[in-house]
Order: sequence, then structure tokens, then C-alpha cells
Amino acid sequence: MAKKTTSKADRSDPKKNKSLAIRNVLKKLPSGKATEVAAVVKKDYGHNVSQNMVYMVKTKTNMAADGRPKRTKSSKSDSPITSAAMWIDAIKIGRQLLKATGSVANATALLKAVDG
Repeated sequence: MAKKTTSKADRSDPKKNKSLAIRNVLKKLPSGKATEVAAVVKKDYGHNVSQNMVYMVKTKTNMAADGRPKRTKSSKSDSPITSAAMWIDAIKIGRQLLKATGSVANATALLKAVDG
């Protein structure tokens, strides 16, 4: 059986998209309980949604806005080590640093002093 093709217009209409309808209601009732949200979705948009679906949509929106800064590819914090050979050299230099300082704590203190 062939799959039905859906147009993008269907996704932007809350009368045809349950998740969008739930998101719209959650904007109006951010602290509403799942049963209240489901009742408003039924009244406003005509969708029968379960409490679990309301919780799922709430969780997904919270995951999208978790507050962590997004990493970009051109960030200065990216590692300058781009090949396996460079990693091997860095490991050797790290061993030399540990031998010279005597311990991980001393090496860390030295690196922090040099860094800033």
C-alpha cells in the first residue's frame, strides 16, 4: 500500500494537527493540568487527546528549551587537534607534563596558571 503524501499546510493547522493544538493550548494555560489541557483541546479544536499525549508534548517543548547554550561549528572552544597523529603528540606532551610536575593536581594548577 502506498503512503499518502501530506502537504506542509496540514502541519500548520491546529484543527488537523493534534500536537500543534496542544502547544497552542499550553501557551494559554502554561500551568494547566493535563486533563484541563485535553478538555480545552477537545472544546477548541475537536481533538480527543490523552493525558499522555499532553505530557509528551510538554516534555518535548521542555527538551527543546533546556537553557544550554548551543554549540556552533566555528566556536573558538573547538579542539585544534584534527587528526590521530596530533592526538598522539598531545598525549606524549601530556605525559611529559605529568612527569615534570609530579602529579595531576600540580599539572592542573600549572595549566590554570598559564591559561589565565
